[in-house]
Amino acid sequence: MMSRGPFEDAIAEKVFAPGTLLELREEVIAFPDKHAPHHEGVKYKVFPNAPQTLVDVFEIPKAKGVMENEFLVFEDDRRTFTQVYAEAAALGDVLVNGFGVQRGDRVCAVSKNRIEYLVAFIAVTSVGACFVPMNSWWKTKELEYGLENSGTKVVICDADRYKFLEPILDKLDTVEKVLLLNGPGTDAFAPHAKRIAYDDAVAKHQGATMPPFTASKDENALIMYTSGTTGHPKGVVMTHRSICHALFSAIAHAVLNKTVAAVKAGITPTAEEPTPEELSKAGVLLNVPLFHATGLHAVCMISIVTCRKIVMMSKWNPERALQLVERERITAFTGVPTMVLDMMNHPNFSKYDTSSLEAVGGGGAAPPSTITKDIGKNFKNAAPTQGFGMTETNALSVLTDGDAYCAKPTSCGRAVPTLLLAIWDDNDKPVPTGQKGNVMVKSASVMKEYWRKPEATADTITRDGWLRTGDVGHLDEEGYLYLGGRTKEIIIRGGENISCVTVEDGVYQHPGVAECAAIPVPHPSLGEEVGIVVFPKNGAKLTLEEIVAKCSDLAKFECPTHLYLWPEQLPRGATGKIVKRDIRQIIEDKKLLSEQQKQAPASKL
Repeated sequence: MMSRGPFEDAIAEKVFAPGTLLELREEVIAFPDKHAPHHEGVKYKVFPNAPQTLVDVFEIPKAKGVMENEFLVFEDDRRTFTQVYAEAAALGDVLVNGFGVQRGDRVCAVSKNRIEYLVAFIAVTSVGACFVPMNSWWKTKELEYGLENSGTKVVICDADRYKFLEPILDKLDTVEKVLLLNGPGTDAFAPHAKRIAYDDAVAKHQGATMPPFTASKDENALIMYTSGTTGHPKGVVMTHRSICHALFSAIAHAVLNKTVAAVKAGITPTAEEPTPEELSKAGVLLNVPLFHATGLHAVCMISIVTCRKIVMMSKWNPERALQLVERERITAFTGVPTMVLDMMNHPNFSKYDTSSLEAVGGGGAAPPSTITKDIGKNFKNAAPTQGFGMTETNALSVLTDGDAYCAKPTSCGRAVPTLLLAIWDDNDKPVPTGQKGNVMVKSASVMKEYWRKPEATADTITRDGWLRTGDVGHLDEEGYLYLGGRTKEIIIRGGENISCVTVEDGVYQHPGVAECAAIPVPHPSLGEEVGIVVFPKNGAKLTLEEIVAKCSDLAKFECPTHLYLWPEQLPRGATGKIVKRDIRQIIEDKKLLSEQQKQAPASKL
């Protein structure tokens, strides 16, 4: 663990001492399938007393006696831990004894947020199979790639996604069964031999016990797809151990901070466990998609560990979020900064009682530095929180909250226990404190590999286990991380990663485009929007609307919202590649505006 200064280091030494629940020690991780040579022989800090598999995590609510507490709430559907676990056991029996799913088989979920999504996650990982959540914005082309790349055996989807799956279902050799979730539109599809109604399948196995877990802690539990610079999404492979260590690190971070605060205040730290009744009063709003690590890890899995109620939203709506905070007495809100701003800026904000909130914040994109003051002003009882993480780190890597965040509002925090954080130059050498460089992390919670992409894995994880985050930043003397840009070609719009290459491929479908380059355009609430710089063919007169109309393969959130018409060939480097850094510099130096910015009122620029 990085030094936090003599005072906090002394406390940390006691909190993580041998023989304690949070004992830290070094251990070599040995993956059974030998697909991760970059991890072989590398020592990592581990929690020997942490849950070793997700099955262990799912046992925590039982151990804490909260099984009759409410666990999941979605619209008018309210279920206890007992009810959710019973349905998960029935689904697990369907998968193993009905469909022949075995250890390591991939089972995909592609749906909007709903209770069955989390039921599927619990069931799939409990039987030793690998859960594959896919982006619910994806259309047929992207789904085909993801399902073929993952070698998915069973798909669980809703009607809105099945309409994109149906045309390619017969082409997907590995897909043997599709469980269609109940909902509007399910009766509109023609019968298909592979398709079975989810409700019917689960009902037939009602009362079944969960089949035995057959995997080990270092086997694959999850593959999450993330946009990359190569255009095709990459499957990030997470093991049971890596997920459990990310969760336990976040808990350990909170325990350490609470202990430090108590010692500073002259209070003896207490280890009293909250009662089931006290735990029933804690609730979190799930306002981000479950195919994101923020939603699945930072909201849902942490909530299972802490036995909190999860109130689900299927689509972001700031006023609906405020209604749910008031109705459900939500205590924690975790989302991208855009969502926090949306709520605070909503004209009806003052009409709702948000006094139950104790923590407001999240991650996924850089927040404005004023957000800590805004949260303190608008949410009277809530501490601001912020973090930095990636799908590749199981989301939970760098965290800050409360007074520490207010004191350093431009920082995203300090590394959680088990995570080493460093800043390297382009030659992989450490840089002095305060100097910008490439942000590197090393931890037992880092991904195992990119699924079936050994070259991309080798480019991302060094031989001694350091992960290249693709971000540029610096550390201060107290170990706080400050981000200052990215080395990867992705745009983060409201927490959603968008591949520049994917956008460019879509724009090139327009016959009037000679050259194009996708770039981020700053946005006050979304963080970034998609801009496209276009050099037209033969002086063609192009508009954003007609370009977007040709981008049929792009999801709505990937489509450009800003068009820069370039009068000449785009800047190129010595190898002939378009140099986006030069494009952005020209736009900044000349204060160039997109066609949309030119038309906007001056007050909105």
